[in-house]
Amino acid sequence: MSSDRIIQGGDVMMIDWGVCHLNFCTDMKRVAYVLRPGETEAMPGVQNAFDQAMAARAVSRRAIRPGITARENMDRIGAALTAAGFNPIPFNEPTDGPQTDVTWEGHHSVGNLGHGIGPSIATWNPRRLTFEVVPTNLLSIELFAYTAVPEWGGAKLRVPLEDDAVVTERGAEWLYPANSRLLLIKSDPVAGRTVS
Repeated sequence: MSSDRIIQGGDVMMIDWGVCHLNFCTDMKRVAYVLRPGETEAMPGVQNAFDQAMAARAVSRRAIRPGITARENMDRIGAALTAAGFNPIPFNEPTDGPQTDVTWEGHHSVGNLGHGIGPSIATWNPRRLTFEVVPTNLLSIELFAYTAVPEWGGAKLRVPLEDDAVVTERGAEWLYPANSRLLLIKSDPVAGRTVS
């Protein structure tokens, strides 16, 4: 949604996008922090929130197995996140507690559409929860992690992560090098604009 708000140092930005080519589509997200004048890295609370989201994504991806339904995979992922100390929550319902809340129920199929026709580990696709996950299925590993940022008075930052994976006999493996870092954008205080 467009607005007159000017992006400034200290802002966190997210982009959700994909590319379609030769009847194959991707679906991915990226997160960036706009550096304030004098900063060379993201504020610690923002970086920690990103790191927590990455840790939750690793737990979630490792829990996916072929040979069971998407619903059974959803249950495995929820149990693995809980065992790792995360707080599984319904979509967009973070708590006020200090733990990192995670909505992971959005791992969906990709292929000839950004949201493909195969099994989806996603509550918004109940029919596809009944499908068996098998090797060669393509999944977008998508989750949202909410972590308190001390510099924001403890308010939680929602970090969305999404990259594509292929299911193999070993589990879910990245289809391409998945995003592994918080992007940093340098601001130009003289011109009042941002540059990357």
